[in-house]
Amino acid sequence: MAAVLITLSMAGCKGTLDLTPMQSESICFGAGSMLLRDDEPTRAGLKESFEATDTFIVYGDRTLSGVTSTLFDGVTVTAYGGPVIWRYSPVKSWVWTSTSDHYDFVAISPAGRQTSRMDIPGNLAVSTHIDITRAADNCDLLGATYRRNGNVSNPQDTVRLSFMHLTSAVEVVVINSSSTNSVSLDSVKFRNLMVCGDAKMTFDLYNNPSPSWINTERNSQSVRGTGWTGDDASIAAGDTLRKPIDFMIPQRLDQAVGSGGLEANMPRLIIKYTPQGQSQKEAEKVLKDIVSDADGVTPITSWVMGKKYTYYISMRLDGGVLVRVVTTDWETIDAETPGLLI
Repeated sequence: MAAVLITLSMAGCKGTLDLTPMQSESICFGAGSMLLRDDEPTRAGLKESFEATDTFIVYGDRTLSGVTSTLFDGVTVTAYGGPVIWRYSPVKSWVWTSTSDHYDFVAISPAGRQTSRMDIPGNLAVSTHIDITRAADNCDLLGATYRRNGNVSNPQDTVRLSFMHLTSAVEVVVINSSSTNSVSLDSVKFRNLMVCGDAKMTFDLYNNPSPSWINTERNSQSVRGTGWTGDDASIAAGDTLRKPIDFMIPQRLDQAVGSGGLEANMPRLIIKYTPQGQSQKEAEKVLKDIVSDADGVTPITSWVMGKKYTYYISMRLDGGVLVRVVTTDWETIDAETPGLLI
């Protein structure tokens, strides 16, 4: 999977090229976003790079002569100015006793989430609780890990964090296919989703980033997609309404709420709309039945981290609602599915 690393300026952090292990200098952070694709302008809500006033929270351990101790335990790092400079307080310093020493860092952006160090054996691990029923949790959650070994040429260089997206981005685009009549979009919501869970960020056996979701819960309530009102809800003949991005917990779309595995209890897209001069209508679509844009055949049975799913809903006032989905690596639209009637 291709990745683009955007490295941001770290002006103000001191460093030399010939540091010896016993020297002590400030630990400085640099940060970029690890994006899957970046050849299309960023949609609202999707992070492409960090800007002034952005934040992340960092946890860090250092292991000196085989003994591990806590160095950072939830310190907020804040971006300032342009080019971006990252600052935190109080500033920590590097300490090295031998080339076998190492430092581990885990960072989550933005800061201010329900993020905490996990009290588990093994590598440093951090979890962030997300509940998609809360508006405050509808954010592009990013995670990064970094290990600095004492045997590198410049062990006191800036810690350059590469962040990856931990959620799935879901977008809804509504198209009024009528050539004559307007339509009022009353609401677009999702049901039977995984609504809360903990994003875990840690290292794998090879010290690479190892993100996952744990302690997840699914229920039958309708979430996200609050209704439109007034002029914002009206779509003129031939026009399009684009709903803001929803950041969802990555999940299976072919699993049901409760026992039994009934399709009626699987994740659904629910649309309420009122054609001009008519009464309100409601349409539902079982999400697992929408096929992949790659071949027009394979059902999309999950939302995965770092992917964006755009559902195009075409209001066919003479024959129901047509739904098609475009699956992309976060931003770039590559292809689209055949339409599916609901």
